[in-house]
Amino acid sequence: MCTLLKNRALWSYSLAHFSVDLCAGALPVIMVYLARSLNLTIAQTGFVIGAYAISSSLTQPLFGYLSDRTGGRYQSALGLACIAIFQGALGFAPSYPALVAMACLAGCGSAAFHPHGASGASRSGGTHKAAAMSIFMLGGNSGYAIGPVIAAVAMAALGVHGSIVIGVIGLALIPFVLSAQGQPRAASGAARQAGAAALPARHFGLLAVIALMAIMFMRAWVQSATTAYIPAYFTQVAQLSVEEASRISSANLFALAAGGLIGGVLADRLGGRRVMIVSWLIYAPATLALFVVPGPAVYPVAVLAGFVAGASWPPLIVMAQELFPKNAGVASGIALGFAFAMGGIGTAITGSLAEPDRLGLTTSLIMLAALPLLSALTALALPPDRGAGTQTSPTAERQTAAAAALRLPKS
Repeated sequence: MCTLLKNRALWSYSLAHFSVDLCAGALPVIMVYLARSLNLTIAQTGFVIGAYAISSSLTQPLFGYLSDRTGGRYQSALGLACIAIFQGALGFAPSYPALVAMACLAGCGSAAFHPHGASGASRSGGTHKAAAMSIFMLGGNSGYAIGPVIAAVAMAALGVHGSIVIGVIGLALIPFVLSAQGQPRAASGAARQAGAAALPARHFGLLAVIALMAIMFMRAWVQSATTAYIPAYFTQVAQLSVEEASRISSANLFALAAGGLIGGVLADRLGGRRVMIVSWLIYAPATLALFVVPGPAVYPVAVLAGFVAGASWPPLIVMAQELFPKNAGVASGIALGFAFAMGGIGTAITGSLAEPDRLGLTTSLIMLAALPLLSALTALALPPDRGAGTQTSPTAERQTAAAAALRLPKS
């Protein structure tokens, strides 16, 4: 783990992830203001957020393929530019169809970055792939956490046009992302072999693949829907201000970032499947309590829910990458793309059920608590953990770290 903390390439991917997800994290708060100005229903608000998630997923395998072929450095910068421009323009959308179109284009910017970032972070981690993925996720989750706070302040000061502040911040970070990812690549056959030997191979039967996809669907659904509707729930049902709802959302997302970091480290030591099952068994009652507990007590509940949700994500992504060990970009594109798509579909389903003439917002959000419990049960069908808890010799770790340093993307 100490080696990872000094890994400049890994932290550059984390910085880029922070930049992209800062824009994405602001979307639910921006939608609170847009729902008022454009007279949108809860279902329409959910559809916009879902459209962003789905558009950011469908093209990820393609961008992953391009990343494997070209290195993806400029692809990442263009992706950040795309999401920043269209995210910033959301507040100027003249109509609901235009809003949906802008959200889709912003989603394509996110899709351009994530496969390259996730595969590069995983490669640079050497023998500590889950821990490396947790650092990569730390950047993205931190961006998600800060995004709602910045959006709330900007929208309160400038009204619906405050979304432009998010776009300006995203564009301003592009030179730093390009500079951080500017190291050359000099991959050798020995380096690739060292990376391939970093983790023992796991065999996925048909049942295990189906279980993995089902888990990614349920996990993405509950997190995406919770993140999307926390501002709406605490402003419309709990009668809090937008600023306070944003603080609750940020507390949840900061804890998500911390949980991802700890979860990745624990997964390398104890095994990814164990970490996921325990996390989800805690996540289920925490999700229920989030929409039941009144008053200030909701803050520690939001922190707990975010922490255990984040802890399950790095080992889940690493396990999904193992399905395509020879094509890291494509593997990351498929894994993250599928998760984004399922999160978008789940968010849209929850939004539809939340309509007043159906289940209502509170009931539809409480029902999400069943998904982590189902995920924990489904995880029993995944391949058992291998090699968890084993210690790598200092010499082997230095050799793997050196090999990982050579496997950086082309500039």
